[in-house]
Parts: sequence; structure tokens; C-alpha cells
Amino acid sequence: MGYLDVELRQLRYFLAVAEERRFARAAERLHIAAPSLSQQIQALERELRVTLFERSPQRIDLTPAGETLVQRARVILAEADRAREDVRATGGGRREQLSLRVSNLADLVLDGPLRVVALGIPGVEVSLASSPGDDAIEAVRQARADAAVVWNRSHEQRDLEGAVLGSVVFGVALPQGHPLTDVPEVPVGALGRETVVMFPRHPFAGVWDRTVDHLLPGGPAPGQVVIEPDLLNAPEAVLRAVAAGVGIAPVVQGVTDLVDVPGIEVRSLLPPLRLDLEVVWRAPARPALTRLVDFLVGAAGDPQAVIDPPAPPAGAAAGTVGARRGGRLSPQRPEGPPGGPVTV
Repeated sequence: MGYLDVELRQLRYFLAVAEERRFARAAERLHIAAPSLSQQIQALERELRVTLFERSPQRIDLTPAGETLVQRARVILAEADRAREDVRATGGGRREQLSLRVSNLADLVLDGPLRVVALGIPGVEVSLASSPGDDAIEAVRQARADAAVVWNRSHEQRDLEGAVLGSVVFGVALPQGHPLTDVPEVPVGALGRETVVMFPRHPFAGVWDRTVDHLLPGGPAPGQVVIEPDLLNAPEAVLRAVAAGVGIAPVVQGVTDLVDVPGIEVRSLLPPLRLDLEVVWRAPARPALTRLVDFLVGAAGDPQAVIDPPAPPAGAAAGTVGARRGGRLSPQRPEGPPGGPVTV
């Protein structure tokens, strides 16, 4: 069995052509001659023994093999760049660079720990960015991020390593004056005819399904779930819809203290709704990434974090990556239509 002799330079050339869809534009972007670029792509195709592009006078398109290589090449090049930076950091005594994506709402749950994450890990500098859950997972897959904090993953998303940080208790937000505000705990059975205001399902498939299934165990009737599409202002946008009388909504208990939305009241659910927060990463985890994961696992017990830390499995040492791997599976549900506030 022979070995492939593919250079990183060839992969960079290939990605430029794949993104520009024209050799001339890709060559200009790479500051090389178009004939030379074409020769490099042909050499790559010969080495891989596949056709990567369907060529026509007007444009070029990726073949199925080319589509596969795009995803792999991005990961390979990102890892190569990261390895170079890690070596330079080690040799120069600099802090290692890590990128962490944090799913929407999780930034409020872990507000306190995330404020000090960049300062609390010796030798590691962490850059934070907020992102919808599915986008955060995809960023880790493509090596655009080292790790991500996400809500319950769906079955298809469990290809990455993960450690459960803890469970978060959700209550129900009600408009002031709603009959259910007279009780401290709202039975789920009492919500059967209520309109439920939800964030879009697409970027949060796992947590969306778990939440709707818990609130409406018999399944939603047509039009019973109203989608509030404004993710940039979540959870305020959903809570404002509740205050306006659109319906009720799930909300992390304790988070409403951090947002200023008048006209709502929050009650506990019976039975309670608990959703897991996980940190996910690509294996193998290098030492700096392991330190970040262990920091996040330990930070789940911070008094400023609205999260209940998980109990370590029997026989496992607390505070380690291996002790807290795991999570939940959740069924899939058809996606609601995009656009302004809609019902499903």
C-alpha cells in the first residue's frame, strides 16, 4: 500500500479554487500564475486518483470527492496552523491560544466563570465567542474552534468528545395576571392548551426537542408553538413576547434576574425540566485543551453559575475530563419555517 504525498501548499491552493470557483480569481488571491495553479491542482488529483472539480468554460464545480476534501482540508490546515502556533508559544514562553464557542443562553448560565476563563488557566489564553449550538459544534468539527459549550446534543452530533458540565433547571415564564401565577409550581399537564413561545429549532435541535416534548408531552397542536426568530437578543426577545401576551415560554431559572423584561413572572415546573450543558472538543485533546475542559468542569460549581454540577460516575476521579464524559440523546423534530414570528 503506497503513501500519499500531498503537501499543505496543495491543500491551500485547492481550498482557494474551491471557494473562488474560478482559477483566475484563486490565482490572484494566492499571488501565483493561473497556469501554475492549474498544474498544482492536476498534480493533487493525480496523487489522490480522483477528480476534484468539474470544469466548464463558465465556472468550475466541486465533485463529490472535492466536497469531501474541502471539509478535511480545512481541518488539516487549521491543525497545522495551530501546531505551528503551539510550538512557537512553547519555545517563546508565550501562553497557548485556544478558542471557545459558547452556545446562546449558556453564556448567561456560566456568566461568572466565563468572565475569568482567560485569566484562570495558567499558560493558556482563551478567546470567547457566542454562537448558536449547532454552529458551535460545526466550528469544532472544522477546527475553527478548539472547544464549545453547548446544550444537549442530538444523536448525530455525538461524534465529538464531550464532558457534561452539569444540569440547568428551566422554569416557565408567564405574563403577569396569568391564572397559573397563583401557584408556585406549574404542573406540565396544565400547559396543554397554552401557546408556547420558542427560539428557532434549527441551531438548537437537541435542546429544542427536549423542551417542547417536556412542556407538551402529547405533542403540539398546529399553531401551538410560536417561533421568536431574534437570536441576537435572546432570551429577552422571547420574554418580551411573553410579556406582550403571545404565550408562555421556558426560561432558565435565575437568568431572568440578569435581564430586564417587565411584565412576566417565573414559576417552577412540575416535574422539573433539566437540560445538560456540555463542553465538546475533537480528540485527542492536547494538554492546554485538557486544562480548559477541567477548568470549565470545576467552574460549574461557581456560585455565579446557574447550574447544578453532575455527580462523578462511581469509581471515577472528580475534576477530570475522563470522569465526566457523557450526555443525553434526543429525538429529532421537523424544523419550523424561517422568517418573522411564525407558528408550527
